[in-house]
Parts: sequence; C-alpha cells; structure tokens
Amino acid sequence: MKIIILENKILHYRKPFFNGLAYHYDTTVLHSGDISVNSQEDSYKEYIVPLKKKNKFYLQSEVVPYIKKNDLDVVIGMFDLAWVDIVKAFFYCKKNNIPFVWWGIGFGKNKVINFIRKILVNYSNGVILYTKESKELFVQYGIIKEKIFVANNTFHVENRIKGYEFSKDSILFVGSLDKRKQNDILINAFSSIVDDIPKNINLIIIGEGIELENLRKLSSKLKLENRVKFIGKVTDTKILASYYKKAICSVSFGQAGLSVLQSLAYGVPFITKRTAISGGEISNIIDGYNGFLCEDDIESLKLSLTNIILDKEKTISMGKNAYDYYSENATMEKMIQGFIDAIDYARSINK
Repeated sequence: MKIIILENKILHYRKPFFNGLAYHYDTTVLHSGDISVNSQEDSYKEYIVPLKKKNKFYLQSEVVPYIKKNDLDVVIGMFDLAWVDIVKAFFYCKKNNIPFVWWGIGFGKNKVINFIRKILVNYSNGVILYTKESKELFVQYGIIKEKIFVANNTFHVENRIKGYEFSKDSILFVGSLDKRKQNDILINAFSSIVDDIPKNINLIIIGEGIELENLRKLSSKLKLENRVKFIGKVTDTKILASYYKKAICSVSFGQAGLSVLQSLAYGVPFITKRTAISGGEISNIIDGYNGFLCEDDIESLKLSLTNIILDKEKTISMGKNAYDYYSENATMEKMIQGFIDAIDYARSINK
C-alpha cells in the first residue's frame, strides 16, 4: 500500500517514526527541507519540493502534480492552513476519491480558522491528533468520534533505562538555551533552596543557545559556580542516559515540548508550569503522579523542587510512574499504531 505524508520539513526526531511507518507501507514524505534519507539506513522515501513564501502563506506548487502522477492509496497532510498546496491537495483528493487524512495539533485560538478546520475534517477521511484532549475538543465541535485518531507526539528513545532504580544527585535541564525556557527562574529557584537540600544535589544544564552566557553570569552572581554545571550540547544517547539516570527530576519551566517525553521515557518526573508553551506534550504530565505542573511563579517551582528532592520515596514512585506512563501511552509503536488505525479507517469509508 502506497501512502504519502505532506510535510514542511523532516526533523531529525521524526526519522524513526517514518522508518517505522515504512515497515507497514510504501511510505514517501513530501517536504521542502533538507535531504534526510540515508539509503543505507532508512526505509522511507522522500520527495523534496521547492518552497515559496507569500505573506503568511507557504507555497509548494509541486504537491498536487506529484499526487496526480502517482498511484497513492492514502494521502496524509499536515493540518496547517498556511500551507496552501496541502489544502489544495485535500480538494484534489476529495474530487478524485483518494482517501485524505489530516495530521496535527488540532484547534488553535482563531475561531474562524477553527471553523474552517472543522469543515475540512468533516469532509476528509479522518484526522490524526497529538493528544486525547484535542480529540475530546473535536468531539465537542461536533466531529464524529470514529474519524478522530490519536498518535501521541513522541520520539524514539535509544538506550532507555529505568532511571528511578538509581541513586540521584541532580536536577536536570535538557534543551536549547533560549528565553522562553525561563532557565533564569530555574536558577533563581535553585539558589533559594540550595541551603535546604543535600549538598551533593547539583543543577545540571545540558544544551546550547543564546542565553548560555547570561545564565553563566547569573549562576556566578548567585555564587553557584560549584552547584550549577553547564555541560553543553549532548547528542550521544548513552551519555544522555547517564545524566537522566542521576536526575531526581527534569525541569523546563517555560516550555514543555518533546523533552517531556524524553524525560518520562527515562523514568524521570518532569516539572513545568501549567501555562508553559507546548505543542500538546504537556498533556502527558499528570500533576503529582509523573511530574508537577506549577503555577506561574517562582514560589510554586521552589515548592515542587523541594517536595521531590527531600522525599526519596516520592522520587522513586513518580519516576516509576513516568516510565510506566511512557511505556503505556507514548512509545513510538503507539504513535505508529495511531496512524495505522487512521489509514485503515480512511480506506474503509472510502470504498
């Protein structure tokens, strides 16, 4: 069975997903990013098309011509209306009886755009969403439950370990160092509790970015040079796993992205604020079970940190909960199965 996924570009963490999907289908990803396929390692195919931007819209003029030339069983399109030619592909597929499935986060804040999205889903062969919460919202909008599928936005974690089984000596941040992560608040919170926690507990910051120098200066100003460690970017999964193994918790106060899934996969609870920037990944955090959802203030973060640092039993139980949650809800196999279910449904209602 031949399927195509219409995308903007292929991000590195998506490659295991596309390869997994290619185990079940003849899979092509049409996009406008850099070459991603390594012929020795990858099973999926890619077709790279030129991209033009006009005001707020993105144009990939070769999308519909590609679909016309190829005998495709199912087309899956990125659910972003700014990508005009993917929307055009939907109408072409509808006219020519080719099953079409949308894939994306779901509704946004714009009521007009949401109304258009609802129409497009109703006339499509299905939609794949990142979270169960988005599915519930779509049902509330009057879209039939049977055509809504969930593929938890995740990525494959190599060298996965049960982090809760090891001794702990750190609070961990992993990701790019930019302002929206609010690592300055994390460092200030750590400074406020440093005298109340064991002296062997350090704050480990892994990553690079424009905020690095500012964060170094802040930790120096607070006299935390011996307690805040800046490691730099780590890409080796075995080295990364060794840091998660020692982590009491993983923290990103201002943004809750895919680092949430990475932390849970290693059995490490995740701490962020309820209003953190997120593409839906924050919905994987169950407050007090596999992580903490703080209020938008430093006092709430301090309370969550001291709560988990000083209670070893809580550290272990929440770590186990994190690991089990990922295993049951957020593995790459689960994400792939969500697509398989959507593809099967799309073909069944198109007959």
